[in-house]
Amino acid sequence: MGKRQRWQYGLLSLVVLILCVVGRPAIAHLAASDPAPHRLVAQASTTLEQQAQTAYQQGQYQTAIDLLQQAQQQYVAQGDRVKAAIALSNLSLTYQQLGQWEAATSALQQAWTLLDNQSVPVPVQAQMLDVQGQLYFATGQLNPALTAWQQTADLYDQLGDSQRYVLSRLHQAQALQAQGLFQQVLSTLTDLADTVNNQPDSPTKVTILRQLGDSLRATGNLDQAETQLQTSLQLAEQLQEPTLMAASNLSLGNLEQGKFNIAFEDKRLEDANNHIRQALNYYQQVAQLDTGELSIQANLNFMRLLVSPSLPQWDLALRRLYPDLKGFLPKLSPGRSTVLAYVGLAKNLILLRENNAPNAPSWREIATLLAPAQTQAQALGDARSQSLVLGTLGHIYELAQQWPDAEDLSRQALVLAQEVRADDLRYQWEWQLGRILKAEDQEPGAIAAYTQAFETLKTIRSDLVTANPDVQFSFRESVEPIYRELVQLLVDPVPEITEIAQLKANKQNGSSDDDQARLRQARDVMEALQVAELENFFQAACIDNTVSIDEVVNEEDTTAAVLYAILLDDRLEVVMKLPQRSDLIHYSAPASRATVNNLLADYRSQLTRGSNVKASGQTLYDWLLRPAAEQGLLAPDDIKTLIFVLDGNLRLIPMTTLHDDDDFLVRKYAISLVLGLEVRDPEVLPPREQVKVLAASLETPPPEEARFYDVLPGVTVELGIIQDTNMAVTALQDDAFTRPALTSELQSTDFNIVHLATHGQFGSDRQNTYILSADGRLNIDTLGQIFKSRRQADTQLEMLILSACKTATGDSREVLGIAGAMVQSGARSAIATLWSVDDNASVLFTETLYAELAKPGVSRAEALRRAQVALLDRYPGRPRFWAPYVLVGSWR
Repeated sequence: MGKRQRWQYGLLSLVVLILCVVGRPAIAHLAASDPAPHRLVAQASTTLEQQAQTAYQQGQYQTAIDLLQQAQQQYVAQGDRVKAAIALSNLSLTYQQLGQWEAATSALQQAWTLLDNQSVPVPVQAQMLDVQGQLYFATGQLNPALTAWQQTADLYDQLGDSQRYVLSRLHQAQALQAQGLFQQVLSTLTDLADTVNNQPDSPTKVTILRQLGDSLRATGNLDQAETQLQTSLQLAEQLQEPTLMAASNLSLGNLEQGKFNIAFEDKRLEDANNHIRQALNYYQQVAQLDTGELSIQANLNFMRLLVSPSLPQWDLALRRLYPDLKGFLPKLSPGRSTVLAYVGLAKNLILLRENNAPNAPSWREIATLLAPAQTQAQALGDARSQSLVLGTLGHIYELAQQWPDAEDLSRQALVLAQEVRADDLRYQWEWQLGRILKAEDQEPGAIAAYTQAFETLKTIRSDLVTANPDVQFSFRESVEPIYRELVQLLVDPVPEITEIAQLKANKQNGSSDDDQARLRQARDVMEALQVAELENFFQAACIDNTVSIDEVVNEEDTTAAVLYAILLDDRLEVVMKLPQRSDLIHYSAPASRATVNNLLADYRSQLTRGSNVKASGQTLYDWLLRPAAEQGLLAPDDIKTLIFVLDGNLRLIPMTTLHDDDDFLVRKYAISLVLGLEVRDPEVLPPREQVKVLAASLETPPPEEARFYDVLPGVTVELGIIQDTNMAVTALQDDAFTRPALTSELQSTDFNIVHLATHGQFGSDRQNTYILSADGRLNIDTLGQIFKSRRQADTQLEMLILSACKTATGDSREVLGIAGAMVQSGARSAIATLWSVDDNASVLFTETLYAELAKPGVSRAEALRRAQVALLDRYPGRPRFWAPYVLVGSWR
């Protein structure tokens, strides 16, 4: 039995125990989204109104309706239109609690009609707008809800009513969250948390902190998320509010489930075990505290954990949770949250079917399960919920290969999503429609649908692609495939060029305009994917002030060629941009993605072990460069620099180690990596006498890091070498290298180069990307804050050099950490290493690099090449010493 199987079986008894404890969730009316029960709109006290208020607070909604109708009739008879409108507004709110949406809408419309040409007190306007927002939100009209709550907040701000102002802003965050606009939610909730920080503890404060924690989790800030969620739970316990305690436990369970997914992906099985235990314990607490919506959600999330490929406890999910949930959902009050619960259950079952779980429900049974959800969504008039249900049904029919029905349902879902501007749903249905049309051999329609999905993603990318993989939108599962599948469609019609004669003919005759248009679009799509990956890494938009690579190689550096390597399922595509040539060169290698990745894994292992890599280097050279080189397109007399835009695991291999049968590529070309079609203003370095360098080194790691990192005696020598150059150098050595000192130097002087010679790591996420200073770890976000202080400086930071740092586990996203450090610093380029370097080799590298940097006519990429060749000559046949260095960004 393998390690993973033993680990899974070890958890089985725990899962069974938790299942027995969670038991059957009782049914109750679903809790409102407000942090406290809704209040009826304020009005003059009368016996009827007091009775209605009491009945409402006790959940006796029909009684409240009867009393409010009587009060409204009395006010009409008295000719008091404002009070009659207030009663109707309260009536609408009460109907909403019963899910009687038509009655709620009618009552509110009557209320606003009564107020025409009336002088209405501002507090009444504000509270009626709040009720309007609640109605919009409950029926899926998210943009109108957001507008109503923005107006409400403005009115409460005028009145100086801070508590209700905060509630209105909280409602806005809920509307933004429902649209998947995570960054806007985070900004709103962060402001609210600051507002309530010094206020007395209250249900509102608990809710804000909990939702801030959820938002931080959605944007990948897991440690900060846990802090906020634990605080919200503590406050809820102090207030003795069971529903709020349950909500905080649910959020903490979801956070632990997310941490489990990440730990499992990183193969940290002990950590994964701890996180799953915590998640299950939190879900258990929810079941004990709540008997309504939150308990249902905990069970759905628990089931999602059981049906995931990471923890495939499929039989337990089918025997225990599915029957209970299937029986409970019809008993819930109609409403948007009930519709979402049905869809959540259906998605869990879809995952079971996709994983071929024994005894999983048939596609027909899963589709039938959604019938009540479809009926409720239609009755609600909730276009967003209808779109979600129809799109999910379309996916079921797609998986069942019932193409006409799948296409029809997907189109219906798409129309509804467009009507309510639900772009977070729209792109999914456009993608789904593209897959279906492709399966039906309708290629033009498929390309159009995929292209529209790609364009829709552009409008929401700054929020959508920043979601961490543990939340609703998984980048690798729900975003990245759209780019790759569209490229697959675009390049399919272009003949594969595997014969040199074919390439030669293409060079002489040119390719068709249609082929070139497809190639340019494919290149644009892959560029967008590269940027999206970087934004996903940062959970923020981060590329600015860029210029087109095409423009640079056509006008400023006509000795540089750009190569785009694209990994597709069945082949490796290469698109090449040559200087001052409008047509793109295109050829492909008949090597599947799996074949390429297997070679790359062996190649990387050989490099880091110090093995002979000539054979692997030749194979990759054959795939990427040989067709162009043998046609003279890359003659070293004409092309001096190769700029690579690499896809996936290709980033794990230094392109300098490719071998053309005679020698390594580093002998002939300077090489740089970029992450797209645009780079940050690639200017040449200023003359040496004008260059200012900030060099920091740390020989002995801080005590808390001593068990992880060795002493680095070479960095002291390295710092001395830099100080001996004829550049202006400011040094921060050992204990002087602290966060405050680094910040102070960057604020006081405009440096061109920042050289950090210290231990560090580039991980596959922000939490595992950091360097060491004398006072501890400086993670990539902290570095960004430090460098931010110089962002408005007159002198551009040209280079960030990270010496002695290394990547962590060989994940392709780790190169994003290097690029991320460059972006955070505001530098045009960065030099770093793909694995740990030898201390002595690093000294020679630094000596040669600084001897060459800023020489007249020597680019950054050429300076790096010469430094690597010096190491290659010192350590022949051992690329482990000379190959790990990579230049990312501007090569000039």
